[in-house]
Amino acid sequence: MESLSVPSVQAMVAATGGVDVPPRYLRPEAVVEAVAGAGDDDGEAQIPIIDHRRLLLELDRRGEESSRLHRACQDWGFFQLINHNVPDDVVEGMKASLQEFFQLPAETKRRFAQQQGRLEGYGQLFVVSEDQKLDWADMLFLYAQPPEIRKTKLWPDQPATFRAALDRYSCAVKEVADSLLATMSENLGLKREVIADRCIGGLQSIRMNLYPPCAQADKVVGLSPHSDADLLTLVLQVNHVQGLQIKRNGSWFAVKPVEGAFVVNVGDIFEILTNGRYRSIEHRVVVDPKEERLSVAAFHSPNTRATIGPLKELVARADGEDVAYATVEHERLRELFFATKLEGKSFLERMKLPSTTS
Repeated sequence: MESLSVPSVQAMVAATGGVDVPPRYLRPEAVVEAVAGAGDDDGEAQIPIIDHRRLLLELDRRGEESSRLHRACQDWGFFQLINHNVPDDVVEGMKASLQEFFQLPAETKRRFAQQQGRLEGYGQLFVVSEDQKLDWADMLFLYAQPPEIRKTKLWPDQPATFRAALDRYSCAVKEVADSLLATMSENLGLKREVIADRCIGGLQSIRMNLYPPCAQADKVVGLSPHSDADLLTLVLQVNHVQGLQIKRNGSWFAVKPVEGAFVVNVGDIFEILTNGRYRSIEHRVVVDPKEERLSVAAFHSPNTRATIGPLKELVARADGEDVAYATVEHERLRELFFATKLEGKSFLERMKLPSTTS
């Protein structure tokens, strides 16, 4: 698994001011696609907000919040999580360290560049051909959990706080993800451990993103439309600049992050396990014409030995329901995902069984 090497967008903007956009970054589709919700304060237009603290109450007291979470997963595939119990100093430490990393000189950041044949490091993902369109972004991608798979030589030692900040953040966010997975399993009528057991020794990867400003922001895309291949993604907005959009009812919908919240979304593996009851949602990132945007996405998946397919407990319970997705080894699924460019939900479509493909 690897991604072709591409130039740093941040370095390009620093050298040219970002006025002239190279042809490989121009995305004609970005100009014509309408966006909903960007200036809409109507509560109906906002993705659901879930209070994690209420999900931790006794069973008879958390029912309402659990139901709200269930509806969010079914109807939206996205929600914002407040009161998530990740300490403020852990969040702020991660934000500060990441901002300092991207402010380092280009030659310093290149010390942590992706190596040939590897995904981890500083660079870009999902670049599989020399002529495909590119995203207006730089990123640092690392595996953080379980701790024994960490390649610490690729973990920046500048700023000096970075490694400790990422370690603390990774552990704290994984606890939140595990808690959510247990509640979501329960909401599906399963035992709390049915999904959690697949995540013992499960993978957590962290993608830290910088989206530089672009004078022709309406002609580029920060992150191509896609759905995540994992179980559950938790996104931290690092600065005030917005840019995340989700596909809803055929239109792009601008997400307005709540202060202190994580933006959480269901991934492809969750859709496969639930045979489509919880669906992953296509999303993208747009860039700002004047300011850079930073974010941290933590992806949570089962362990590499897990088998990914519709859960027999759900399929057997739904009388007459077809099995919609193929069963595949998790490691093979990851190989397939990282070997192709991001393109809507095309990856998940390939996981569907022929009889269910429209």
